[in-house]
Amino acid sequence: MTHTEYFEALGHHDWYYNYSDDHRAWTKGLTESKRLQSIAQENPTLLRMYKDYSDWVNMSVEARREVHKPEVEDYLN
Repeated sequence: MTHTEYFEALGHHDWYYNYSDDHRAWTKGLTESKRLQSIAQENPTLLRMYKDYSDWVNMSVEARREVHKPEVEDYLN
């Protein structure tokens, strides 16, 4: 998986799956989360992408307005 593909996967991931009342949605989100984390462990750049994107997603809406949203270009040399 390329850096761009991984970053796109982060953007499509349901970061709020844990709040779902639908067990199927929760299971799918958990499986995808574990997959993304596993892939990230193989590459320091992907791990940084995961951490930065996760931190950004989990910020309050107000805090997001003040912080640069991670973009794939931030990680490409």
